[in-house]
Amino acid sequence: MTEIKLSEIILPAFHEFWKVIKTGKFNNEDKTFFVAKGGRNSSKSTTISIACILLLVEFPINILAMRKVGNTIEKSAYEQLKKATIFLGIQDEFIFRKSPLEIIYKKRGNKIIFHGADDTVKMKSIVTAEFPITILWIEELAEFKTEEEIQTIIDSILREQLPDGMKYRILYSYNPPKRKQNWVNKKFETQFIPKNIYIHHSDYTCNKYLSEQTLQEIEILKETNIKKYNWLYLGQPTGGGIVPFENLVFRTITDDEIKAFDNIRQGIDWGYATHPFSFGRFHYDRKKTKLYLFDEVFGVQLSNRIAAEKIKVKKYGNDSIIADCAEPKSIAEMKEHGLNITGAVKGAGSVEYGEKWLNDLSEIIIDPVRCPGAAKQFEDIDYKVDRDGNTKAELEDIENDAIDMTRYALERDMKKSGVHF
Repeated sequence: MTEIKLSEIILPAFHEFWKVIKTGKFNNEDKTFFVAKGGRNSSKSTTISIACILLLVEFPINILAMRKVGNTIEKSAYEQLKKATIFLGIQDEFIFRKSPLEIIYKKRGNKIIFHGADDTVKMKSIVTAEFPITILWIEELAEFKTEEEIQTIIDSILREQLPDGMKYRILYSYNPPKRKQNWVNKKFETQFIPKNIYIHHSDYTCNKYLSEQTLQEIEILKETNIKKYNWLYLGQPTGGGIVPFENLVFRTITDDEIKAFDNIRQGIDWGYATHPFSFGRFHYDRKKTKLYLFDEVFGVQLSNRIAAEKIKVKKYGNDSIIADCAEPKSIAEMKEHGLNITGAVKGAGSVEYGEKWLNDLSEIIIDPVRCPGAAKQFEDIDYKVDRDGNTKAELEDIENDAIDMTRYALERDMKKSGVHF
């Protein structure tokens, strides 16, 4: 390989990203999934392309590059990888084929193959004889509608045991979708990241090679439409343009804090098969308008009996619980199991009023270790939009069990502050 300085080829903002991909480790933890997300023109795909070429040269492996739609891959990933060989000054060491679409390293014969995911079922049969496929790059991950489509592809790649010294690397690149409820955002725009995933976020300011004209266009958008600028060029999932619960604080709530809590509130939203049962225990600091969520019972397929037992084991059964009044039989059953429970009053407009009241608090503090179910739902929730894409004044009616539970728990406080149900 021609002598090059990678520090001059790979932009400074991506130096760590390249190091993590190369070693497969970050902070001494093994990584399998490497996520490059962010705004437009940030050099995500360029960096991954360079990484793929370098790894293809170094190791006797094959690489699979994919996009959702097969006929888009030649003009994107294929050309991007070809350009990477030029950046590295080693284009003469490769064969570039169009039919089938391949980039072959001459010296060893290993290669990059390209495939569309138009039919993910066909991915089960992908196999190469001489060199194992150990690297998968999925470009424009957000084009996939569900995580299940991706999982089919992943399973087909990771199924074989690799020789000693080799490891699998799954690379994702994408611009975050606008909607927070999109599966990609819910998976990677969160504090709950599995240990085998490394995430790198970038934006256009990382790319020193952008033209003056491009930078000028970006600045104009920043001045005229800041929300669109934040989404397109900073890579922020802005939803409908308004972020629900900007007062969220995720942090550890200490045992000493909990010992001092003296204004307890508790709520339940019913669930069983597909919707989780959601119980939460709060402290409401009325003076500072801060709400602390510090414990939960949360999960699907929890019967009322089992849920009641879990609540009583925590010694919460004697404190008042306000539950969704839509299931009077469940309320009666919980009373039989020894809980101090009543139904919420609710009424016309109570949902919108309750959500607004919560949004007006100075802080909603959630301990993500003690309350992971509620934390995830508060983190993911977004506003509804109409068919024209306009934001509606109500939250999505999916995966909002913890938000509903919180409204019920604080119902009486809302009435005292002038909210009418």
